[in-house]
Amino acid sequence: MIRRHLLVLLSVLLAPSSWAQSESVAAQSITFTKEFPGSQPPYLSLTVRENGEALYRTDPEEKPVEFQLSAGSAQEIFSLARKLDFFRGAKLESERKVAQMGKKTLAFTNGTDRADVSFNHTENPDALALTSLFERLSQTQQHLQRLEYLLRFDRLGIVKELLLLEMNLDQGRLFEPTLLLPVLEKIQSNKALVNVAHARASQIIGKLQAAKH
Repeated sequence: MIRRHLLVLLSVLLAPSSWAQSESVAAQSITFTKEFPGSQPPYLSLTVRENGEALYRTDPEEKPVEFQLSAGSAQEIFSLARKLDFFRGAKLESERKVAQMGKKTLAFTNGTDRADVSFNHTENPDALALTSLFERLSQTQQHLQRLEYLLRFDRLGIVKELLLLEMNLDQGRLFEPTLLLPVLEKIQSNKALVNVAHARASQIIGKLQAAKH
């Protein structure tokens, strides 16, 4: 009996993340990478699977953040990638001479099958739409990470960050903004924060909840 309990405990301790658990099953994924030194962030990478499992990182060497997209958002991403034939033989670079706006790479993976395409600027409407979704999703994740950091280390900066968040929300610069609800609810209920922060968080929560209906 003791041995059985030890084996169960060991299996729990060694259990991989939800992402790693499904690695053994071939799963289609779309990855967007942007490398733009001098911008903020200078690097970002987002990977989304068909089931909505997603990874985000702002440094190629860092451990990615795992999160879950809604089925509708994942379907929207894959629908656009499908229109681009999952980047097989795609030529997306515009022939116009434009300033450097960062190297963007779209990649499709399905087991050992992989296709990718890189570009600085494109005029392809489907590629533009797909890139916009990933850029906006990155913006959502950046707000989430900054708010989590500010809650722990710099509570005075929360009001300013909430103002920026609400501005981006109102201007349509965020994708899947409901991912922010848990951290906003933490701010709303944190008695150590100023009332302005509570009020601002409540206002944003109201907008997000209204948009869901």
